Amino acid sequence: WPHRLNMPYEPLDFAKMSTMTFSKPDREKYPSLDLSFAAGRTGGTMTAALNAANEQANEMFREGKIGFMEIFQVIEGTMEAHKKDLNMAPSLDEIVAVDEWARKKTLE
Repeated sequence: WPHRLNMPYEPLDFAKMSTMTFSKPDREKYPSLDLSFAAGRTGGTMTAALNAANEQANEMFREGKIGFMEIFQVIEGTMEAHKKDLNMAPSLDEIVAVDEWARKKTLE
């Protein structure tokens, strides 16, 4: 969202699957997982800051403005900067404001 690609295969149907196997995630290979866990543990507006920074950093990567390995750094920097303004009981308007702020912060 907002741009969806038409895919040449059927949607995933869990009822047709017989089993699923999961492995422990490689947190060194995927350091952003720890950022996500940290945002979830922190709560409040941190999850909005994480999500907005992630979306903006990925867009910047797709546009060639940052490298793949910089995505994590951009998200981490945005989350660190948001700590001073963390709101643990935000209204919807405050969540939207954090989203807007984080998207702008990632561009700095």
